[in-house]
Amino acid sequence: MEEKICQSCGMNMKSAEDFGTHADRTRNEEYCHYCYQNGAFTHDVTMDEMVETNLKYLDHWNKETGNNFTVEEARPMLRGFLPTLKRWKKD
Repeated sequence: MEEKICQSCGMNMKSAEDFGTHADRTRNEEYCHYCYQNGAFTHDVTMDEMVETNLKYLDHWNKETGNNFTVEEARPMLRGFLPTLKRWKKD
């Protein structure tokens, strides 16, 4: 399976269980199950709120990727990265 990233939070979606679902319960290829279920986003958040949510999982992400970013280093990186994702792109 080709690895995809959630177009809301940026999470790597590696297995079928990682993907969100459409209203008809079929797999959604764009969003993870934390962000999108049954055809709707699970949380009504701003992009800045998503940045802060992602920072709560920084230790896990650092371990998974072999990085050692601090919150102060990761915050501006997320503020630059999230706007490139479908949910946050400005048309």
